[in-house]
Amino acid sequence: MRPLFWWVLLVLVFSGIRTHQRLSEQTCLIFTVSMSGQPMFTGALTQLDGQPFQSGQRISIGPHQLMITNPKAESFFTNLFIWYGAHDLGEIKLIRTTGTLSVKATPQATTISILGPDFSTNLNNTSGINLTVPTDQYTVRAKYPHWSQSQNPTVSDNLTASSVFAPQFGAVRLSCNKEGATYRLESSGSQLVDSGSLPVTVTGLPVDNYQITASYHNGEVQESVAVATSITNDEDIQFTLGALQLVTAPPGADVRTAEGNYLGQTPLLLPDLTPQTAQLNLSLSGYEPVSVTLAITADQTNSFSTNLVSANYVYAMREARAYLAAGNYEAAVQTAGAALNAKPGDADALTLQKQAKSPLEAEQNRLDRLARPRLAFDSLCGLYRDASLFVEHELNTSKPAKSVAAAIITALTNAPGAFEIVRTGSPDPETYGVVARYTFSLGILGGTERDCLLVIGQAKDDQTQIWYKVLEYQVQHSVTSTGLLSYHDNKNLIPVSPSRMQMNSGFEAQLREGVQIVTERIQQAIAQ
Repeated sequence: MRPLFWWVLLVLVFSGIRTHQRLSEQTCLIFTVSMSGQPMFTGALTQLDGQPFQSGQRISIGPHQLMITNPKAESFFTNLFIWYGAHDLGEIKLIRTTGTLSVKATPQATTISILGPDFSTNLNNTSGINLTVPTDQYTVRAKYPHWSQSQNPTVSDNLTASSVFAPQFGAVRLSCNKEGATYRLESSGSQLVDSGSLPVTVTGLPVDNYQITASYHNGEVQESVAVATSITNDEDIQFTLGALQLVTAPPGADVRTAEGNYLGQTPLLLPDLTPQTAQLNLSLSGYEPVSVTLAITADQTNSFSTNLVSANYVYAMREARAYLAAGNYEAAVQTAGAALNAKPGDADALTLQKQAKSPLEAEQNRLDRLARPRLAFDSLCGLYRDASLFVEHELNTSKPAKSVAAAIITALTNAPGAFEIVRTGSPDPETYGVVARYTFSLGILGGTERDCLLVIGQAKDDQTQIWYKVLEYQVQHSVTSTGLLSYHDNKNLIPVSPSRMQMNSGFEAQLREGVQIVTERIQQAIAQ
């Protein structure tokens, strides 16, 4: 029986272990936590035997210690003996900690507001209060008619937190020599404190320096006042006023302030104005608006009169000046003329028109000067019927035209191969025409003739143009009888040109030689 006994004992042991494991898996602790009637999902720290613990978590068999803490509640502590199965402790209610909040206001505040996460209240016309409130940080704000302040006391468990307001106030009594005047009272930080009609007494003002702005009709007076504790300052505001008389020709112009406020139409009298420098705008349809700055003098009526200017005149003058500045002188002349039509004989328009014409004339003179040498050259060539058959040439130099013309004449007349100066002249200012001729004669057998047509002209201050053509001819002679033993030699000039003769290498060489000789002598002249 002994083996059987040990076998039964072993079965019982294993069965007990298995049952213990199964029941231990079902052993847990269930509870909920609340404070002030509200479930606490966060903020509470739960510990079992000093270790973090959560409701529904498995727990071992035997004695345990459960502790729940929260910064705003009294701690909860209990001893437990746990057996198999689920154990529900139900709702664990934490007790909210409280302290005392003491609020004092001297003098009595218009309102005191107390605001916290779990408690808030508003008090009117009060000197303060002592309240038992939940522990937390609060915002306490005291308001007076012209002053307010906030404080942030922290209420701790079973302790008293204080919030004390003791502002220093004074008052100011305002009066004025003009009935119906109004005022604005501003602090040193330019914040509006109070406003209304005069006279008035403003109380409950914090100690500070204030700016008083009194207004009467279109005038303002500014004064400063220092408010001290428990003192009422008296300020008597005096308005010293003047007037303006405005007249325009034609009448009926609208008068407005710089801010656009309409005052009336001219002729206009503006009374009760504060002495100052005033800017007024006058406008009449069809005329240019006028902005004037006038001095308003105390106890005086200052007058202003003006002739309004036609808007067409002003527009035309503005356009003319713009065209003149942009270099559009023709348009400037035209628009200046339009201004003169609107205002005949106007000195400014006449001056502007003259200024615009001056560069036009200068530009035309420049263009005329630039074209003058070529025009004179064309005119000279027009005197020679064969000139169009030959090629024209141009050279330029920075030397003065007069000295260049003299140097070219000298170079052409120098031997060997000297030219004969047939013609010289100055057909236009700074322009010099020269006709030079070189003849190679073979008597009645013929020969050649070379005519050089030149114009030297000053095109610019630093540019002299030299236009020239070299006319080449073959000379032929024919003899006719004019009587007994009397003969007449007829000289015929045949242009060396494909249009007048059959060209060959000799004729072509003659053309090249003539141009080369004349060109070299001109270049020699301008190089000196």
